[in-house]
Amino acid sequence: MHRSPLLRCIALALAFSATACGASGGTPESRTPNLVEGRVVPVEVRDEDFSATLFSLLRNGEANAQRSGLLVGTVRRQLAHAAARFDSGHPERALRSVLGAMYLIRSGEGRAEMIDATGARALADAITQVSQRGDEGRAAALLEMRAAALPPGSPARAEVEQNIAVIDRWMKETRTGSNLAKLGGEQRALVSRALVDTRPESVNSAAAALAAWIDAAIQFNIDFRQSGERPERDEAMEAEQALESGGAMLAALYLRHGDARGAIDRIDRSGARRVIPPGLYERLKAAATTKDAEPWQSIAGAFGRYADGDDEEGGPSRGDESGLGRDLLEGALWGASLEAYRRDPQSLQSAALLARSLVRLGMSEAVPLVLGQALGKEPPLQALGGTMGLILHAMSADAEADDIAAVRRTYTAAAPIFALADKAGRGPLVSRTRFLMASVELRAGNLNAALPLLRIATEAEPTVNGLSLAALAERQAGDSTRALATVRRALAAPDAREALDDVAEAHLLAFDLQRETNDPAAAKTSLDAALDAVLAARQSARGAGMMSRAERVLARVLDGYGDTRGAARANERALALAAQERPILGATMLDAVGRALLRGDLGSARAALRQGIEENAGGDDLVYGGLWVTLLERQQRAPTDGTAERALSGARSGSWTGRLAAWAAGKLSDADLGTAAQSAAQRVEAQFYAAMAKRVAGDPSAAEGLRAVSRSPVIDLLEVHLARELVAPPMKAELPRNVKLP
Repeated sequence: MHRSPLLRCIALALAFSATACGASGGTPESRTPNLVEGRVVPVEVRDEDFSATLFSLLRNGEANAQRSGLLVGTVRRQLAHAAARFDSGHPERALRSVLGAMYLIRSGEGRAEMIDATGARALADAITQVSQRGDEGRAAALLEMRAAALPPGSPARAEVEQNIAVIDRWMKETRTGSNLAKLGGEQRALVSRALVDTRPESVNSAAAALAAWIDAAIQFNIDFRQSGERPERDEAMEAEQALESGGAMLAALYLRHGDARGAIDRIDRSGARRVIPPGLYERLKAAATTKDAEPWQSIAGAFGRYADGDDEEGGPSRGDESGLGRDLLEGALWGASLEAYRRDPQSLQSAALLARSLVRLGMSEAVPLVLGQALGKEPPLQALGGTMGLILHAMSADAEADDIAAVRRTYTAAAPIFALADKAGRGPLVSRTRFLMASVELRAGNLNAALPLLRIATEAEPTVNGLSLAALAERQAGDSTRALATVRRALAAPDAREALDDVAEAHLLAFDLQRETNDPAAAKTSLDAALDAVLAARQSARGAGMMSRAERVLARVLDGYGDTRGAARANERALALAAQERPILGATMLDAVGRALLRGDLGSARAALRQGIEENAGGDDLVYGGLWVTLLERQQRAPTDGTAERALSGARSGSWTGRLAAWAAGKLSDADLGTAAQSAAQRVEAQFYAAMAKRVAGDPSAAEGLRAVSRSPVIDLLEVHLARELVAPPMKAELPRNVKLP
């Protein structure tokens, strides 16, 4: 879709308008939906109740006053989750979560009470997102929802309605080109709107627009065959899409609401009957005329093949391959999956289809309950393994968005399934799920919760990497003796012969522990073992990713020997290899800049950051790299060469990295940065940068601040690792003789 300057202006106006969030006053006649129909008592849904409440709504779609109150509370809570995801800097996951809240509402169920102050904030952010994409249909629908929740006659409602009128007028004025092109633009906007606007008239308008588009395409095809004249390329492409996908799009519109009968009635009364795929039509008829789950499972399965693997962060979508577009595909898949589940909640196939849609729409917390009911008390091992895989997927989706609270809710809801898996002998997926939960707790700085999970997971599936992480957590908990013992277990793990990089890192952890406990002889032995392991890993590595990692570990080992030149060369090789593997580029660049920061090597730090900029590393990674180069420049009193400024300039305003960039530019004080920190990880980062600012200024109190950071329980932060290196006791170790280094 084209980005619309008008929509961006409206989004900005909403974002910064005081009245858009709820003042009161007078307004002209409204064209927004009247969502209030009778008195409903909203149920207060707490975070700890969200999984069970959402599950209850999914099970039963029968309308009654009690369900309406529960639906209002659940939608409010889901919108609160979306608002938190917008606040944490994950707009795509947040937008999906807003859509999840909307998709819980079906035709005739919408109510003004669903949008409280927090929900209004989430809608405003969602409007900004869809407006930036030029999606005028959804922007208008969300604006209408926003207006419907505001008091009639208020200035706030008048302002939102004025924006709706502007969008409608703009859409009419900008429909250009042939008649077929105008009809295509019209149906796209109305379909997009109908996905979130639950009024029957919205769905009817979109259906009528689709039918007109299809009819025009059929006539275009007839005219072309009769005249033989070569059509305009854009018009031909529009006709092709209508003929190939129009019927399925009309079906998908109704499937969003689980209305197979409505889809059949509309298709039979339009030209869509001539172009809809026969198999889809037959499935729709079966779904409309029987109470069986099978037709719905078949429909959802067909749509799901295109939805699986979609890029949540805005990349190319497989939904485009279906001809429906991701949003319509996702809506249809949700509606079909929900109907399949309601007709047969004991079917694991139905439960799995719905579970995947829940994850996509930011409602992972209900996944364990949906799957658990279908599993039964004594499930087959294969079914149990598949279920654990879906739970791991659900938790991972929220972990990637740094939504620790959501991961905890899903994990808690999965307790009965964990009990079944433990009774059946666990399995690798159970251990990996607990390992993920432990990693999330470590990210939150919650060692007390993480350590038991790590111990259970590594007892069931001992790996070098898992046991090393457990040892690292034990070290941060102040138990160096136990940490060393766990490292020894790691080095004897079943995968130690293959996971040579992990083995090298385990030896490096032993080196750190022994250095800290003033045992230089043992530390030297561990460092030599790390060198042997990483050289072997480097020799056997295949592929740019594995080779890059081996070079990164080698750089750390060589730094331990004080071979700064060799370490710098290893980081350069790692970065060159990472350029071939986009997912590891940012981390490799940060590793190179971080090691250069520790060595005081400004030239290498700038070179690594410059390469990250040129290779388009992630924006957040560049901000941290820019921060570290800035610290080095200040420490060495070196004039800037502009590299750090370029990296920092891409920070997103309002995000945590945006605040870090503002601090680097002197626009935020140390105290301001600390106040802005919202999570445990952000508070540790703020503490680190305040201590580094003191260190650069020559303040001796910086050392104590860095020691505090080095003892932080948030052990996966790079700042914690840097602080630990900066305060580590000095140790001189000679490289072994006859070792051939690259």
